[in-house]
Amino acid sequence: MSESPLKRIWYSTKNLLFELRLHKTGLIGLIILLFYTIVAIFAPYIAPNDPNKMQLADSYAYPEWFAIFPKYRNLPRNIFLNIGYHDWSISIEGDNLSVDEVNGYTVIIARCSDHTSYGSVLMEYSFNYSYDPPRRFEGEIPYRVDIYDATGSYVRIKCFIITPSGRSYELYDSRPIAYNLSRLDAPGTYDARDVFLKIKLGFSPHDYLGEKIFNEKGTYTLRLLVQVFTVKGDGYVEVKLANKTFRIYGMLYGLLGTDNLGCDLFSNLVYGTRISLIVGILASIISVSLGLIVGLIAGYKGGITDQILMFFTDTLLFMPILPLIIAISVFIGKSLYLEIALIALLSWMGLARNIRAYVMSLRDSMYVEAARAIGASDMYIVFRHILPQLSPLIYISLVMRIPGAILLEATLSFLNLGDPSVPSWGRMLYNARYAGAFSRLMWWWVIPPGLAITFLALAFILLGHALDEILNPRLRVRR
Repeated sequence: MSESPLKRIWYSTKNLLFELRLHKTGLIGLIILLFYTIVAIFAPYIAPNDPNKMQLADSYAYPEWFAIFPKYRNLPRNIFLNIGYHDWSISIEGDNLSVDEVNGYTVIIARCSDHTSYGSVLMEYSFNYSYDPPRRFEGEIPYRVDIYDATGSYVRIKCFIITPSGRSYELYDSRPIAYNLSRLDAPGTYDARDVFLKIKLGFSPHDYLGEKIFNEKGTYTLRLLVQVFTVKGDGYVEVKLANKTFRIYGMLYGLLGTDNLGCDLFSNLVYGTRISLIVGILASIISVSLGLIVGLIAGYKGGITDQILMFFTDTLLFMPILPLIIAISVFIGKSLYLEIALIALLSWMGLARNIRAYVMSLRDSMYVEAARAIGASDMYIVFRHILPQLSPLIYISLVMRIPGAILLEATLSFLNLGDPSVPSWGRMLYNARYAGAFSRLMWWWVIPPGLAITFLALAFILLGHALDEILNPRLRVRR
């Protein structure tokens, strides 16, 4: 009783792996490939951040380990403050005001009395800053104002920062709020990049506001002032404050720093492994499958079928692949799956011609003639006698085509013709060129994706050469 095709494939794969252990270069390629595969599978656990998440640190931040060098030791670090009710130092001015915590919010209530009145709540939080001046900072003040039966009352919220020398800068002013207003979801914000804020504080629009304010080392104080004016009556005004956030964006971050948008470069590098493997493997499988089908049909059938298929194959074979892919990508759009399809559909022709020639030599062999004489069908002959003979060529072609697909995807992404929504190594290199990383000599942005592409392509090349030695009888005899 003959073995099933699945069993034969299993035994041949098992023997192939056993033979591969005797080839050092192939074993090295397999180890490198396994490493990339593990990184691709566990990318969400290895990468510390979402690769597309912006503003994780300042733009063009250096890698964290640069701090070992004296030149970079005092560069600003990320400081993120989330200040709640229990963190503030609170002082109240006015008899009709009360401050309490309700469900995590700081709630200020000002009750109307028999006369108009004014009150204020001063909230302060101090923190230490001991690094070089940062270029950028920002903050949010989530608040909600509700005025109940007290038309004419108003609230004004201001935020200041006090330097160690006592100088005060007003960062935010809500202006008088005389109506119900909810900003818990869209909070009041301030940003050091705001040109109007720079001008308001007396600086040039071209200055880095962070460098002007945080030019001292010591204790800084964030001051939040809530002013409430109530009219005569029985109503009240309620101000609900969520946690105030304040962030200083550092110039040291992660293993590879950040790009021009503040995205983590190391996370992009890790997730890029997935894209390269997906593109390389899927494009190669589709390409080899197409070449195998066309080559088998043309070589076995011959005649007019062979002529039509080879005319179509030769037409595509002599067309320039890269310009054609670029033209199609420009007119149709940018998509990862379109990229895979184009790479696969335009790279199977050479394999089809090789398989056709091999099949033509096999179809007239004695055992094929004998099978035909006893009434075997064409499908039986192809799958039982011809296809097993092609398996070495299929294995080698599959492995050796993956590096070309990976390099082609990186080329398209580098030319901004890849899918912009997926992180890839080619996209990293394009962003580096676009953002001026080459002119800034930011080698930690450029070299890692280049090395990642090189080593992954090298792994498949080493593996392909080892398979060629194992499966090619002439090379085996020579060895």
